[in-house]
Amino acid sequence: MITQSDCSRLPDDWAVAVADNGFDLMQLYDVVDDIYATSSPGQVSPPTGRDVFRAFHLTPLDAVRAVIVGEDPYPIPDQAHGLAFSTPTSYTGSRPKSLGRIFGGLRRDVGIAPTQDDLTPWARRGILLLNVALTHGVGDTEPDLATWEQFTVEVLRAINSQPKRIAWLLWGGFANDVADLVPLNNPLHRRFANAHPRAGRADRPTLAKSPPFGKVSAFLGSKARVDWDL
Repeated sequence: MITQSDCSRLPDDWAVAVADNGFDLMQLYDVVDDIYATSSPGQVSPPTGRDVFRAFHLTPLDAVRAVIVGEDPYPIPDQAHGLAFSTPTSYTGSRPKSLGRIFGGLRRDVGIAPTQDDLTPWARRGILLLNVALTHGVGDTEPDLATWEQFTVEVLRAINSQPKRIAWLLWGGFANDVADLVPLNNPLHRRFANAHPRAGRADRPTLAKSPPFGKVSAFLGSKARVDWDL
């Protein structure tokens, strides 16, 4: 039985959408369960499988207004809880560099200085906080695309079919490459590509030089406006 706080499986709306093109969701569940069953504590991020699909429980498919796509969970397991770039309220360590740069761009762009590092309010307002890979093996240097790439493609494909304005915030090479596999071609949607916040130098605009937050709000308009406040 999956309880409300157990996000080890997708909620029904997302499960139906992801499986619509024949994706074997049960096989993915088995692989993820095995990752946690065969790993020592502290070797996988997020630290519990109950958090893996948390983003989808907080942001229903029909509520998506913006999608932030990163790479994979933070390499320090206690920093991750199933939402891209977010840290849980239980984490008391220093702010991850990526999140600090996101907040710096937010402050310069729309004048918001967040007072918390948990991005759950964004998720509840229709911002899907998605990584290309939803688990990270501590010590790995790249996202686990073998496990997650096709799943992520199916998630993006489901969102791409939504007949309303949606903003795509694609941060980093992996996010943009996976998006190209869909491809994102809905004329009602708009793509905002940036370098990954972790990158100091990159071939895409950084969040410091070209933050997308104000542009996203302007694109979505007043009726579907995103509240970036935290």
